[in-house]
Amino acid sequence: MKNIKSAIIANLVFFIPAIILSTFVWKDYSGYMTNIDDHLPSMSGIFMIDEGKRVVGVSDENDGGYTTAYLFDATNGILLKEVKLRTNIHGELGAVSYQQNGVILPTYDDSLGLQLNYFTRSGEMEELAQGKLRIPAFLSSGTYEWRGRLIISGETAESVPYIAQVKAGQLETKLLDSPSLLPARPVHVMEVHGSFENDKAVPMFEIDLKDDRTALVSGIFDKANLPSVVMKKEGEGSFAAQDRAAAEFAKQFGINNSKLIREDSNYPGTAKFYDANENQWGAEVPTPQPVYQARVFLLNDQEVMIAGSTTGDEMNGTLLGYLYNEKTGKFSDVTSLLEQLTYEDLTNEDTSFFKEPESNILYLAERESPASGAFDLEARELRFLKGEHVEGWLVGIGEDVKSLQSFWSYVKEGGPLILNWVIWLMIPILSILALVLLPMISMRSNARKISQGQQLPGTISRMEETGTYINELPLVRFTVRFEDEGLMKEVKIKKVISFLNDIKVGDSVLISYNRKKHKAVFVTGDNVQEQPSPDLIKDAELSRIEALGAVNRGHALQLHFKAEGRDYAVPVVQPPGFEYRVGERANLVQIQGITRIHSYGKINAGFAESEQITLEGEVIATEEYPVTIVNRQLMILEVMVSEGNVSFRKVNSLFVPKGLPVKAGVVIPVTMRKDDFKKEFALQKGKQGAAMVVSVQFSGTLGERPLAEITVERAGIAYRINQTIEPVYGVEPGDELWIAYDEVTRDAIIINYESK
Repeated sequence: MKNIKSAIIANLVFFIPAIILSTFVWKDYSGYMTNIDDHLPSMSGIFMIDEGKRVVGVSDENDGGYTTAYLFDATNGILLKEVKLRTNIHGELGAVSYQQNGVILPTYDDSLGLQLNYFTRSGEMEELAQGKLRIPAFLSSGTYEWRGRLIISGETAESVPYIAQVKAGQLETKLLDSPSLLPARPVHVMEVHGSFENDKAVPMFEIDLKDDRTALVSGIFDKANLPSVVMKKEGEGSFAAQDRAAAEFAKQFGINNSKLIREDSNYPGTAKFYDANENQWGAEVPTPQPVYQARVFLLNDQEVMIAGSTTGDEMNGTLLGYLYNEKTGKFSDVTSLLEQLTYEDLTNEDTSFFKEPESNILYLAERESPASGAFDLEARELRFLKGEHVEGWLVGIGEDVKSLQSFWSYVKEGGPLILNWVIWLMIPILSILALVLLPMISMRSNARKISQGQQLPGTISRMEETGTYINELPLVRFTVRFEDEGLMKEVKIKKVISFLNDIKVGDSVLISYNRKKHKAVFVTGDNVQEQPSPDLIKDAELSRIEALGAVNRGHALQLHFKAEGRDYAVPVVQPPGFEYRVGERANLVQIQGITRIHSYGKINAGFAESEQITLEGEVIATEEYPVTIVNRQLMILEVMVSEGNVSFRKVNSLFVPKGLPVKAGVVIPVTMRKDDFKKEFALQKGKQGAAMVVSVQFSGTLGERPLAEITVERAGIAYRINQTIEPVYGVEPGDELWIAYDEVTRDAIIINYESK
């Protein structure tokens, strides 16, 4: 130990060059802070989502094929997450679309093609295209926003033209080479000029076919997710064919082609009804106040926004506007939102408005400034942010003052001075660390023993001192009880422990057991290995059922399965309303000689095989039942599973090897489907209360727990529960359960079962 201290002191001499270089680094850092504005990211666009509660800001910088999107809490400016978006060097966003209170931000990657980055209202980001969509070289030429839809046209990697539509967050793609859609192979696709800017009732594409004919195809899909097609007649002019197709498309999609709302370019530029069938202007749209030099924004299938000036000469007026429902004829004043803009902003093609049917929120996205707004039409409340405000949130985390955060940003920019400073700083640090780590070499022998054995959980059943002391610490002989290949075994392990170690009989431990030598060592820290994957036995047939008595409201059974000429026995509890039947099939798992059910019955294969996650759970209570099957006793374990600041309770019955001590305080792994965990985690943070069971249907089991579809009723409202149930307790119509529920989605989960 004294030699190590001396060596550490000797290495401190290397800090002298590091100290000298540190003074130069500090001076350079001070200059960096003087010009801090040159080093902070700026935004190419900001977009409010979730009714204005969150805002997505997209950086205008490109870093190695990626740009950064920042998700903020719009109420306090807290940065919630950063997401990398794939993009080429242009870093431009195409047509933006708001859907389901989230926003879809297209970018283009030279290798993967179009990227549809969908930020949902919860702030999660999902990429919808998955490398399957190609568009022309310039992003704006292949993406369009129309009445709440994102429309895309392009060619696949195999040069097959396609049209795609994203509606309600769902992407649908239609290849145009299908004989059932077009009578000949398409060779060229282009948009019909102006059809996406309200010149036609429905946006459309003109397609040249290999046989020299021309087809007009709607840019939107019908209920069968197919575009509508009209063939140009021989000798028919292009404009006449487009007008005819527009009328047919309008009829198919339920749009009144004789009462479209358009901007009259003649002074004073009001919004008027237009009869496209007769090519005639009609009356002005009767807005509550006259709107001059008007612009018409198509919001969704029912609503448009008419915005403009209070005077015929927009230079002398102020902005005003109204939301108009084409079905009801009702108007809503949206002037509060427009007051944040100039008339020049209003006429800029980079200014867009979005609103979903039945929603009270009108969104604004102004890309040139940039700016974003969310106006609540019912509460008459407006949230509005400019790009510099959002950029200020990034500055606010410490980069505009001398701080660790700003110094780290300075260091990440690198340079010769930083490189030399880091090298001279690391030389003594690494030398000292090497001296400190030398004692760890002696641990290799123990690691080798661990690698030669099978890692198994065990329980300390006895401990006694040997009378030997090493470095004034006692050598203790531990007796550990564990299960191996279906048998209960004991092994003795000697280990030096500190008087400060709080080790006692009954504690859970992990050991590495060498079967050939019947010896074991304790496993701790980095020596813990991943457990071997269980063997999956597919399509086993239930051949025989042994009834072994009642358990609470259910019955204990011993199931006998046959697969590949072998018999497998699995103990289970059958709840009321569910029945195991001879002849039905199951998938089994076998690990360390123990067979359990993986899935049974008519469980969807994708559902059963979906991604599993393992969490840590602490046993908080146990209950033994007087049921023993093949030396395994039935127990109910009540486990508290924690994730972050949220904890939730799980109840699970297990057939535990008799004699294996299980008690409160023991930490055990809890395996769940990832989707179930997310759902349960979200619902646990919501409302809870009592509910009455209306109906129960079973489709099979996951593990030995039946998977139930349960309908419950609370305060006259029905909620859906889709989860595995505890078979010892069971669930029947008429039971009262304590549930966590979501009043919007009507989803729920069981928190507590009825006591019977």
